[in-house]
Amino acid sequence: MSSKKIIVVTGASSGFGRLTANGLARSGHTVYASMRETQGRNAPQAADVETFAKDNRVDLHALELDVNSQTSVDAGIAQIITTHGRLDVIVHNAGPRNSWRSCMTSTC
Repeated sequence: MSSKKIIVVTGASSGFGRLTANGLARSGHTVYASMRETQGRNAPQAADVETFAKDNRVDLHALELDVNSQTSVDAGIAQIITTHGRLDVIVHNAGPRNSWRSCMTSTC
């Protein structure tokens, strides 16, 4: 079995998610950097993922996936399975919108 993994990183438009996706791709894995609104407000971030992949010769792809929508999650994962026949690792970095606000007013 190959040590190259098929990986999806949620919440990868910026921050830790993006850094994780870049690092895993640099380590030789096939990585999907998932984010919401790849054709909308995150279009520049999605384009930057593709530019990073080309410039660094890594297997990194932007993927439309909103963790707040089961339909979106199902479609994103199906796309990976259709392409590769498997998904080995999920790095769940994204959180529900405004989840930190509820933690500020209650015990998480």
